[in-house]
Amino acid sequence: MKQVEIIRILDDTSFIINAGTNKDIESGYFIDVLKRDKSYNYIAKVEEVYPELSLCKRYGEQRLFYGDIVRVRYPDEYDITTKVIKSNTTKKRRKKRG
Repeated sequence: MKQVEIIRILDDTSFIINAGTNKDIESGYFIDVLKRDKSYNYIAKVEEVYPELSLCKRYGEQRLFYGDIVRVRYPDEYDITTKVIKSNTTKKRRKKRG
C-alpha cells in the first residue's frame, strides 16, 4: 500500500493528498501531517474528496511542505488497530552493595 502524502500545496492553508474514496476517506475526517525531519505533527481536516485525491485544510501556524507524510484518523467504527512496537532491550539494574 502506497503511503499517503501531500502532493500539491495550493496556498497557506490548503493542500491536496494522494488518497480519496479509494482509501475510504470521507469529508470531515481529521488527519495528522507528520514532519519528516522533525518530531512533531499538526492537524488538518478533509474538506472535499475525489476518487484519487482529497482537498484538505490545515489548522495551526506550521508551514506545509511537499512530501510530508499524512496519517488519516479513521473513526472508531472501522476498528483499525495500531501495533505498538517495543524495544527488546531491557535495562538490567545493578544491585546495591553494602
